[in-house]
Amino acid sequence: MSVRTTPSEGTAVPTTPTRYDLLLLLLPLPLLLGAALSVVTSVPLKVGIGVGSLPSALVFVYAIWFAAPTRAGVNGRSA
Repeated sequence: MSVRTTPSEGTAVPTTPTRYDLLLLLLPLPLLLGAALSVVTSVPLKVGIGVGSLPSALVFVYAIWFAAPTRAGVNGRSA
């Protein structure tokens, strides 16, 4: 006897923002602040975006290498 299931069955949908949602929100903010700084002040756009890209790159490195989601495999090691 087969049982019909829906694709969403067993999938938990978080109701509060997760760490990864906050990282995705934080990622473009330094770039936007650098661009806004260059518009408001006499700083060239290239410099504002260049300076803003450094913190964005650090957030990206943290998100990829230090806060990456892991899943326990068959042998107990993370993926």
